[in-house]
Amino acid sequence: MKLNQLTMLVAVAEHGSFSAAAAELGCTQSRISHAIAELEGELGVSLLARGRDGARPTEAGQRVLAKARQMLRLEAALREAAMPGGGVDGVVRIACFRSVGTHLLPHVVEALAQTHPGLRVDIDDSCEQRADVTGALQDGLAEIGIAQLPLAGALASHPYLHDDYVLVVPGSLQLPPESNSGWPAFGALPFIGLSCSGAADILARCRAAGFAAEPGRLLANDTSIAAMVGRGMGYSILPRLATFPEPPDVKILPLPIPARRQFAIAALPDLMRTPRVRAVVRALRDRKLAALTQAGRAGIVGWESQ
Repeated sequence: MKLNQLTMLVAVAEHGSFSAAAAELGCTQSRISHAIAELEGELGVSLLARGRDGARPTEAGQRVLAKARQMLRLEAALREAAMPGGGVDGVVRIACFRSVGTHLLPHVVEALAQTHPGLRVDIDDSCEQRADVTGALQDGLAEIGIAQLPLAGALASHPYLHDDYVLVVPGSLQLPPESNSGWPAFGALPFIGLSCSGAADILARCRAAGFAAEPGRLLANDTSIAAMVGRGMGYSILPRLATFPEPPDVKILPLPIPARRQFAIAALPDLMRTPRVRAVVRALRDRKLAALTQAGRAGIVGWESQ
């Protein structure tokens, strides 16, 4: 068994085809096919199901992939340890929510490009659920996650930033006086729910404080919800960073109760100790960089206790 066989297996699984993996690794499809066939022969199982629509891991392949990613992370850590002075280069992938990737990370990536030119930071901001971030870490799809608390699994972490949940209403809405519970009365305007575990937790707290509306529809994308609210199609409860900068056709109101979305910088323990991950974590925790962002200047985000 060779490490390059594991590298090829991971590449095919992540890209979905031998041709895309070959382009990524700069080799021929036949070389990858031969290497994976040797690996399957060594292990005595089929690792990939091949078809017209590409290649996908078998059940055994999924189990092998999890261990293969662990072995490749250890190889990268070993190479870093051997570099003079613990030099920093390579790739660090960050898994996060769209709002974090949009408003907080560009300044960090820019600063790292200047201080560590051999280090490349890739951002996957497609995560919509809290578990998407931690799952990417545990599956080896990212080295660092900007994860919403509470964390699941055995992860090393550092406190990071927070933002508040807010009411997002149509900009043209004329609100009547508040009810005794402190919640605005929206009449027949429907409530649009954000379909994620974090929003569900906040909604449960709001219900305990007197909020009674049931979602008229559920959407997984906060940007789509804000667009619908702007068209007067309803109102919602969203994280403040997800609605920043405030669209001209919506109005942001504070919730009658304190409700905060808290983030941590998370990684698998063995990776958190590597030079490349430590370099990115230091940049993420640099308050001066966060203060340079538009969200930081507007006071939209705050620091979690260190």
